[in-house]
Amino acid sequence: MIRNNFNKKILLPCVSLTLASIIFSGCRGQKSKEPPILPIQNMVEQTSYGPQSKNDFYKDGLSNRQPVVGTVAQGEEKTNFPLYYGFEQSSSEKNPVWVKKYPIKLTSQLLKKGQEDYNIYCAPWHGYAGDSNGLVTQRAGGSIRPSNLHDQDRLNLSVGKIYDAVRNGVNNWNMPGFAAQLSVEDRWAVVAYVRALQISRTAKLENIPQDVREKNGWSKK
Repeated sequence: MIRNNFNKKILLPCVSLTLASIIFSGCRGQKSKEPPILPIQNMVEQTSYGPQSKNDFYKDGLSNRQPVVGTVAQGEEKTNFPLYYGFEQSSSEKNPVWVKKYPIKLTSQLLKKGQEDYNIYCAPWHGYAGDSNGLVTQRAGGSIRPSNLHDQDRLNLSVGKIYDAVRNGVNNWNMPGFAAQLSVEDRWAVVAYVRALQISRTAKLENIPQDVREKNGWSKK
């Protein structure tokens, strides 16, 4: 009798532990089509509001909330105005003073990237040479003719103004902006290449560095 009672005292806990192990092992994340068991529902069943819906919790009754004043999204702290917007640090977007110097370092790699992007986004209209004779103009029989990048008005533009055109477009988006397609550096690369196209038709021999002239056998004539 004592032995049987002893066996029961040992057997019952063992059986209970075994059953508990089996039950809990089924809750380890196996795939199931059944909804999960969530004892605490307060983070699942919560009040939500649709766009532009009314919310009596706030005084203005709006569910859509404005960011806290001074909030800057991650990666959106664009305080370098010459780099991001093309105008001087002391000016503003409403009254811009366009920069005349590049806010980034000009390199051969940058010009090459500018050429690639120009040929993709600009050449179909302005032409590969910038003379407003791109494929769009040709197929339209000349009825659609964008700006000639070599006319005097375009030659007089500062690099900051050209950057603004690449970024925001011109003439109510007759030429669209390419801010979505081009990074800040790529926009400046296009600006540099446009300026290179312009210089290619207006440069003089004395504009070429002396060592380059000597290396290529060029001389003043």
